[in-house]
Amino acid sequence: MNLLIISGTPKTDGVTYSFVETAEKAAKQLGVEAEVLRLSGLNLSKCRMCDDGWGVCFKDHYCIFGDKDGFNELLKKVDAADAYIYITPVYWGEVSEEMKIFIDKLRRCEATKQWDSRDEQVSFHKGKPSIAVAVAGGGGGGIISTFADFERAISQMGGDEWPRESSGMFDWIAVNRWNQDYKREALSAAIKAMVNHKRHPKIVDVSTRDDYELLLIFDNGEKRIFDVKPYLSRKPHSELKDLELFKQAKISGFKIEWRPRLDIDTYAMYEESKAL
Repeated sequence: MNLLIISGTPKTDGVTYSFVETAEKAAKQLGVEAEVLRLSGLNLSKCRMCDDGWGVCFKDHYCIFGDKDGFNELLKKVDAADAYIYITPVYWGEVSEEMKIFIDKLRRCEATKQWDSRDEQVSFHKGKPSIAVAVAGGGGGGIISTFADFERAISQMGGDEWPRESSGMFDWIAVNRWNQDYKREALSAAIKAMVNHKRHPKIVDVSTRDDYELLLIFDNGEKRIFDVKPYLSRKPHSELKDLELFKQAKISGFKIEWRPRLDIDTYAMYEESKAL
């Protein structure tokens, strides 16, 4: 797995940069290949809205000035990544200037692929998760609007797919001057959860057995038995005591689902199941 950590802070120390270091450390502990993309100092040119407002970014999905300022090389790094962590200080309720230039150029190249009839033109963010970290120097009043910047951009670049475990915004880490210590722990935990979701095999078939058991077949060929009985003592899973409902188990993204909001995450199923 390849994790791309995109840093929008101009500093190489301080609070925001400490979250970049936290992300690097968490990836290393998980044995994940990670690269930090430090936007500050790259001198990316702002979008010039070529021609009538759209240039080759609309048709061919690269920047005409990207070879000169290095942006087209960054596109290759975004393409190669399996997941993303965006880390920015909060400036005036928005992402940093460096992050905004990067996202604006990236969005013009990637979001436009949704109108491209060529099958091979798929946004690099499609089917990949992202974590956004916004670090405010004060009480955090601008964090919500900063997250809105991220959500809008990721959604437009194809990250609005379901299931959310594997696409779009996996988690949001909101940091202010009082919560820095435990939010670093939260970021590490979020990275671990995201990596585990990407690493674990996916269920390709499910069938019900007697005594509230599920036979699960994973895409790596494993067959495992999952016992649902421990779940039956609490809501909403207590509804599964109805055998007719229980037998309606089906795969729904990264979950086994019986009806909307009555499901079990397949990550938990893999961890708690027994090999057949």
